[in-house]
Amino acid sequence: MLTVRNLHKRFGSHEVIKGVDMDVHEGEVVVIIGPSGSGKSTFIRCLNSLEAPTSGTVVIGDGAAVDADDRKALARLREEVGMVFQDYTLFPHLSVMANMCLAPVKLKRASKTQAQDTALAMLDKVGLRHKAHSFPSELSGGQQQRVAIVRALAMKPKLLLFDEPTSALDPETVGDVLNVMKDLAAEGMTMIVVTHEMGFAREVADRVVFFDGGQIVEMGPPAQIFSAPRQPRTQAFLHSVLH
Repeated sequence: MLTVRNLHKRFGSHEVIKGVDMDVHEGEVVVIIGPSGSGKSTFIRCLNSLEAPTSGTVVIGDGAAVDADDRKALARLREEVGMVFQDYTLFPHLSVMANMCLAPVKLKRASKTQAQDTALAMLDKVGLRHKAHSFPSELSGGQQQRVAIVRALAMKPKLLLFDEPTSALDPETVGDVLNVMKDLAAEGMTMIVVTHEMGFAREVADRVVFFDGGQIVEMGPPAQIFSAPRQPRTQAFLHSVLH
């Protein structure tokens, strides 16, 4: 589903991503953990060229390498790769229904009726059908994030990226969002999740990637990473966050 080779990203003289390789298979859930400032969010933003890599290649599916300068190719890419941000990114002047229908109608050429029917079905799935005609300002943070997730799903992406989706939420609402993500994983959605939620990583991930200093320090199944990490830096990080 995803192939990343020798990915680098610089901001001026500062190299944030330092030669990362990664493969993600269809239906796999990969969770990226690591300290703040380690390059996790920059890396995930490079996967759909929200940040253009300085060098290296990103290939989605069996297509060509992503070219950040090719606008048509980027548009096609972003139809196949959905992204959920930490700050919801809902359009504040549009209702929940309008937020969800905008991209399917404009980009997928869905009819308004089709888009609305799909939106209602997805809102049902996350318990928010009754909020279809509300505006983002009328929703809690957790409700907004659940809408953001199903808005991304409305484009029927092959791959869904999450950039710390619970970091802006009150503790009481984190569980609602994580439950939606767990359901998606159970349904076979291919997901890459940057998160500080270690319980989610342990329970849902097929693989956990520990990121530090712009590089992958260690990668493996949750049981190995959390119970018997091999690298001293991974051991120190997990000791700090779990104790």
